[in-house]
Formats: sequence, C-alpha cells, structure tokens
Amino acid sequence: MQHSEATSFYRAVDAASLGRSIADARKEVGLTQQDVAEKLGVTRGTIVRLEHGEPVSIVIAMNAIRAVGRDVALVPRFARLQVKQ
Repeated sequence: MQHSEATSFYRAVDAASLGRSIADARKEVGLTQQDVAEKLGVTRGTIVRLEHGEPVSIVIAMNAIRAVGRDVALVPRFARLQVKQ
C-alpha cells in the first residue's frame, strides 16, 4: 500500500513499549486519552493503564491502535526486516 505522507514505525517488544507507542501515535494525531476511550467505549482509566503498559485486553489494545490510525505488523523476534518508505 502506498502512503502519500510519511508513516512512523514503532518497535514494541513488551507491554510498556507498546503503550508508549500508542501514546505517541495518539498525541501525533491530536487525540486525548478521553477521545480514544470514547471511541472504544471504555473508561479513560483503561487507556491510562494501556499507555503505562499495565494489563488490558488484547482486543482493547488492538482497537486503540486502530483508533489512532495505525496498523500492526508482527515480526518474529530474530527476523531480518527492512522497512522502505
């Protein structure tokens, strides 16, 4: 898929880095934690927990990623991956 604008890539290897990545993407698109919570039908506290790497449902995490306009690519740990824009 071609994108007309630059797309940021995040590498998340654990819950904490995934949460930071979601928080960074949310801020880039100008959404508040409350905005994301409302889109997902959850409390703001759930988004706070997600962004801090605390336990939340994987469904909520995946929906939050979509809510901030991102996609997920799962790459095996020792795979060689070259991303071109």
